[in-house]
Amino acid sequence: MVVAARPPGRLSAQGVGGGVRVAGYVQPRFESVGDSALFFLRRVRLGAQGDLTPWARFKAQVDLRYLGSNGTSSSVVGTDLYVVLTGTRAAVTLGQAKVPFSTEEILSSGALPLPDRSVVVGDYAPNRDIGVQVDWRPRPPLGGPLEIEGGVFDGEGPNHASNPDKKMLYVGRAAVSPAAALELSGGVAAYPDSTWWDAGASAHHGAWLVRAEWLRRNLRGTSNHLSGWYALASYMVRAERVQLVGRVEEFDATSAPRDGETAYTAGAQCFFRGEDFKIQASYALFAEQGPAVTNNRLIVQMQARF
Repeated sequence: MVVAARPPGRLSAQGVGGGVRVAGYVQPRFESVGDSALFFLRRVRLGAQGDLTPWARFKAQVDLRYLGSNGTSSSVVGTDLYVVLTGTRAAVTLGQAKVPFSTEEILSSGALPLPDRSVVVGDYAPNRDIGVQVDWRPRPPLGGPLEIEGGVFDGEGPNHASNPDKKMLYVGRAAVSPAAALELSGGVAAYPDSTWWDAGASAHHGAWLVRAEWLRRNLRGTSNHLSGWYALASYMVRAERVQLVGRVEEFDATSAPRDGETAYTAGAQCFFRGEDFKIQASYALFAEQGPAVTNNRLIVQMQARF
């Protein structure tokens, strides 16, 4: 399968075979929203990773798409900047990395079946932060299908040099696979002023893959909460060459009535060299409960990975 039901964990990616390996990818994109259109670079990432010892490895990756033009200042933004200490059934990650929360967020942006993540995950859910996390797989009989992850982070997001409120973000996630092709997961992320909840399921069979996820953020001391969900299905028309993808999602930024939105997305991927060289196309139709806004979106994106 080109798209895995389970995102790769720290334990399943130990080492890169000695020395330092340089890797990266570029995602040129055409995007049309309403009556406007734009060509731009969605991501330009370059990184290095390697083994320090048989039980320690590192990864350093930056995003170059913020390089300045037309008089604007240039900047290089760090994405993954961490060291992993690995054992037989546990791994400790120190530095800046994705927090163990949402399944869709944990998936690499280079392996997504559609050009963008769902609205609730891509725009709002916890993603990268600076801190420490532990991944653990218990011994059999629970060790095979169960993975538990937890971490403590600054809670300020990536590329922050300070923690102004001096308070921490606590994140936990558990994933169980009662069958080889099925995964059930749940997560919680506790900020000083709010708590995120996540529940998800994914399965694959033959050319089919389905994944669904529900998220909610509760703001402490108020009844103004954020929630959303998505359900995605994909089908490989030709083995490793063409994949059709569909997604439906709902998102509600507040508890106020008539301010939610529903989106229906249809897309396809054409693989020339697996995930290393592919083209994605998608069209998203948005339906708002409030005042109508023309924000339907057409995306055509190429990915070249090395």
